[in-house]
Amino acid sequence: MTEKNSKIKHEKVLSAFANILKPCQIKKDKKDLSIFSKDLFHTSIAPLLVVSPNSIEQLHQIIDLARNLDLKISIRGGGLSYSAGYLSDNSNTVMIDMQELNKIIEINQQDMYVIVEAGVTWKKLNNALSPLGLQTPFWGTGSGLFATVGGSLSQNAINYGSGRYGSMAESVTGLKVITAEGEELTTSSWSNSKNSSPFNRYYGPDLTGLFIGDCGSLGVKVEIALKLIPKPMSSRYVAFKFNNRSEFTSSTGSVGRLGLVSECFGLDPFFLSERIQSTGFSDDISKLVGVAKSQNSLLKGIKDAFKVAAAGRKHLKNVGYTLHMSIDGRDDQDAESALSKVREACFENNGTEIEATIPKIMRSEPFPPPLMMLGPQGDRWVPMHGIVPHSLHEKSLDEVDKFMNKNKNIIDEHNIVWGQVSNLIGHSSVLVEINLYWKDQRTDTIESYLNPSILEGKKNFDNDNQARLSVGKLRNGLIDLFQELGSTHLQIGRNYPFLETRVETAAKYLRNIKGIADKQNILNPGTLGF
Repeated sequence: MTEKNSKIKHEKVLSAFANILKPCQIKKDKKDLSIFSKDLFHTSIAPLLVVSPNSIEQLHQIIDLARNLDLKISIRGGGLSYSAGYLSDNSNTVMIDMQELNKIIEINQQDMYVIVEAGVTWKKLNNALSPLGLQTPFWGTGSGLFATVGGSLSQNAINYGSGRYGSMAESVTGLKVITAEGEELTTSSWSNSKNSSPFNRYYGPDLTGLFIGDCGSLGVKVEIALKLIPKPMSSRYVAFKFNNRSEFTSSTGSVGRLGLVSECFGLDPFFLSERIQSTGFSDDISKLVGVAKSQNSLLKGIKDAFKVAAAGRKHLKNVGYTLHMSIDGRDDQDAESALSKVREACFENNGTEIEATIPKIMRSEPFPPPLMMLGPQGDRWVPMHGIVPHSLHEKSLDEVDKFMNKNKNIIDEHNIVWGQVSNLIGHSSVLVEINLYWKDQRTDTIESYLNPSILEGKKNFDNDNQARLSVGKLRNGLIDLFQELGSTHLQIGRNYPFLETRVETAAKYLRNIKGIADKQNILNPGTLGF
C-alpha cells in the first residue's frame, strides 16, 4: 500500500470510529500509539487506533465496525504483560483498551458472587469487597494497581490466594463474552433462559473454561462473575531458609499438599536481594528487622543475599533458598493450627525459621506501584516460567542451572544476571520463574506506569539491542527446556508454544472452536498459535 493510500485508509477508519466514540475515547497520536505498541519486553507495529469503549453497546459497535472494515482487533487490559499477547504484527489493527469498562455491577452477598466489567482493577475490586468482609478466593496479582480482572482472566493469572485456591480460573463462575462475529455469549448457570444467575459454573459442558487463558483470541470478555468467600479473620506469616535445594523443594511440596497456605514464594538469595532493592522493601525491612531474634533471622539471610547480589547471579549453582508464606484462618485458633502444621512440614525438611518480614510487607500493601519492572539500578527486567508438578520441581531448577551455565558466554558478554522464584499453585503444582536483568534503555511504555519521582532514582541505560536479543534467546531456550519437562504456562501469548504442542485431536477441536467464534481470525491473531 502506498503512503497516500495508507493515509486515506487511516482517515477513513478514524472517521468511522469517530461516529460512535467521543474524541477522548480514541487515541491516534504517535506518542500514545507508541506506548500501546509495546508490552514490558516486546515492541510491535503500532495500531492504527486505540479505542476505549465505556459500554457493551459501544464494544459491539467497535467489533462490528472493525470486521466490516477488514481490520484486525487486539484486546488490552492493564498492559502489564510480557508475552506479546495483545500486540500485533499487522498495521491494520485497532486496539481495544478495556480499562474504561470498569464498573462493579453486582455484589451478591447472599449467593456469594460478584459481577464486574472486565476493566475493573484488582485494587478497585478489593477496595469494594473488603468493607463487606468479603474477597474472591484468588484476589489479584501484585500488579493489581493497574492489572484488570479481564486481563488476568485472559492470562489465567496467579498470586494472592493461589497457594490455597489455585489460579484465577478456579475463582470464576461465569462469563459474558462478545465474539468476533458479534454474538453475545453468556456461560454457566448465568446462561439459564429461566432464572439467570452466575451461582454455579458447572452445568453440562464447561463453556466458561474455553475463554480462560485464551489471551483474547476466542472472544472479548465484557463481564465476569467470581466466587466470594468470607475475608479471613486472622492471618499468620512464616518463613524458612534451607541448606540445599533438595530440602527446599521437598518442603515446598509438603507445604503445597497441605493446602493451608494462601501464598508461598520460594526465593533464591539473588532474586530476594533484587526484589528488596527494586521494590523499596529495604526501607521497610530496616524498620522491622529489629524484631529478629537470632543469627538465623532474616537479617543474616539479607546479608547473605546482598553478598550474592554483589557478585551477580550468573553461574552460581544450587544456591540456598528461602520460603515465605501467608496463612489465613477463620479465627486465631484456625490460623494457629494451620501455622503449626506448616512449621512441622518445614522442620521435617531441616528448615530453619527466619523472620517472616517479606510476606508481612507484601500483605501490608498488596497493590503497590509496579516497581518490579525495573531492577534496583534501573536495569530492564523480564521473567519467563514453567508450571511443573512437585515431582519435577527440583529437576527443573537443576536443568535451569545447567542451561544458564551452558550459556556463560552470552551472559558474561551482556552482563545479564538472573534469579529464580517458585510459587505454589494449589495443591499439586509449582510455578518456576526465571527473572532476567540486563542494562538497556527503558521504554515509554514502562515509564507510563511509574511516577517521575521513581524514575529519577533509576538510571536509564543506553539502548542495547544486542543484549535484548540475547535475553530473548535465553528465554527461548528456557521455554524449550520447560517444554521437554512437559510444563504448562500462564500468559501464553505469542511466546509459549501452545497449539503446536497439543495432540492432534485436541488441536483439531481448538481450531474448530476458533473457526466458529472468529471466522476471519481477527481477534489477537497469532496468540496461542492461531
